[in-house]
Amino acid sequence: MILYAIVLFLIFILGLRYWRSLSVSELHPWTFPLAFALKVGMALCFLFVYTQVLGHGTLSEDAGVFMRESQMLNHVFWESPLTYFKFLTGVGETQPLIEAYLPETTHWDVGAQSLINDNKNILRAHSLIHFISFNSEIVHALVCCFVGLMGIKQLYITVKPMVSVRKEVVFWVLLLLPSVFFWSSSILKEPFMLLGLGLFLRGVFHDESQKKKILFGVIGGLLLLGFKPYVMFMLMPMLTFLATTKLLPKFKIIGGILILGILTALLFASFPKPREKAIQTISRKQFDFVQVGRGGLHVYADSVFYYFRTDQIASLNRDHDTVWLKHDLDAQILKLGQISDPVPIRLKKANNERWIKYFENTQSDGFIPVTPINNSYGQLIRNIPEALYHALFRPIPGDPGGALNWVAFIETVLLFSALFWTITQRKKLSEQERIRIAGLIIFAFLLSLIIGWTTPVLGAIARYRIPVYIAILIITGILYQQKSETLTHE
Repeated sequence: MILYAIVLFLIFILGLRYWRSLSVSELHPWTFPLAFALKVGMALCFLFVYTQVLGHGTLSEDAGVFMRESQMLNHVFWESPLTYFKFLTGVGETQPLIEAYLPETTHWDVGAQSLINDNKNILRAHSLIHFISFNSEIVHALVCCFVGLMGIKQLYITVKPMVSVRKEVVFWVLLLLPSVFFWSSSILKEPFMLLGLGLFLRGVFHDESQKKKILFGVIGGLLLLGFKPYVMFMLMPMLTFLATTKLLPKFKIIGGILILGILTALLFASFPKPREKAIQTISRKQFDFVQVGRGGLHVYADSVFYYFRTDQIASLNRDHDTVWLKHDLDAQILKLGQISDPVPIRLKKANNERWIKYFENTQSDGFIPVTPINNSYGQLIRNIPEALYHALFRPIPGDPGGALNWVAFIETVLLFSALFWTITQRKKLSEQERIRIAGLIIFAFLLSLIIGWTTPVLGAIARYRIPVYIAILIITGILYQQKSETLTHE
């Protein structure tokens, strides 16, 4: 299997070197093969961390779940090709089919909590890769590294005309930004998200024919909706702002922000039910993530789940996957995939109930406390400073977690130092550049809020904010003025 992976690696290298449509002609011919080799090296590091460090010899966390459950999905093809294609397309998929063919999966069905189940799509993607990988994690990593590299290519094509920086520097900075480099070399959703983001931004910002802009924007938008829908949703206000500025003859930025604010207020006022559902969804996402971050045990009880904290687990009897009470105990009732509030319950030992273990985990090393929203608009607003601080700047020295915290901290320091320096040394911006910066700020601000409101785990924050840091990096590049330009102006 190792020999097979090496052969595939060489095929990718040769394709990137000699198939010019896979690279960019203005860069050195070996730039993309070298970049791919570096990403594969990082992918091996990712697999090592998730297998030996976090998994104690077994691929763990989301990476392990995606591999195992996509393999289950792939096996459906060999039992019933028609059923597999129903799962692959979503057309004709029913709950009885899920219970018959995918009963052991935990990431396939999330109920009504999510409008778009991006977990399904990453499982679908990996189930297709299983046809050529023969269950080799390294082959999955090779494919994902290629997808991530194509995302870097699209970002490079988008950003290069917008900045006065050497083309080689633009490419390598985009590739080697630590969070982008690590997570886009994983077998998670980030490589597909990066490709979608690159294509979408190319459709929005790059100077091409209208047909190409629409094509890239649509494909990129679909990829984002499929693999990171919340990123796509946060891009929509930016897109609305940019479209509005094209219609205004004067005061484009101020007018665009005012119109965006008025439209948002009207939407919230005119549609109370979606508004309530939005706050409820954010609040429930925060609650669920806090429970996962803190650790605990979820058991299946008929149509609901009971959640026990880690400190309550000692009060439970265990027999393989069966759980029952040693004495009366408080718990919380959760409905799978629903956004309704958890309900406290007092469970009685005298009932002699036994439950099936559904999900159990220990507290995350990078868990940090977040202020509960509890379905309150007022609390949501009051949480804005906390959310921005968490999403943009943490982890910091002293935060819980491992050595990767320092990598994320150094990345944050370097990125914001570069941003602040370019602000003090900025060039004279054109109106179009100011509009682009304003649009990217809107996107980065809103996405940071969503991440900070809902995410209490530092490793997840560093992973989810990749599009925010890319937006900040693009802003820094637009502001940057080369010394030669400074001398010319003087």
